[in-house]
Amino acid sequence: ENIALKIKKVKISFKVKTGAFDKVFGSISTKQIASELNKQGFNIDKKQIVLDTPISSLGFFDVEIVLHKKVKTTVKVEVVK
Repeated sequence: ENIALKIKKVKISFKVKTGAFDKVFGSISTKQIASELNKQGFNIDKKQIVLDTPISSLGFFDVEIVLHKKVKTTVKVEVVK
């Protein structure tokens, strides 16, 4: 639960290349989110990240992370060009 509170305060930012009308090339996957969280000292596996579809547009997103059956949290993900 302490880890959940720490993760909730974290904001991850991804810089992506965009085309016409700010269309994002590619998308942000659970693997990339897990990698960024691991760089910040959290031991998170991509399987713990709940993402129905990969993030493929600019903006802010709340991504759910399941640490345990009863412990869930969210991390803020920002996608900028």
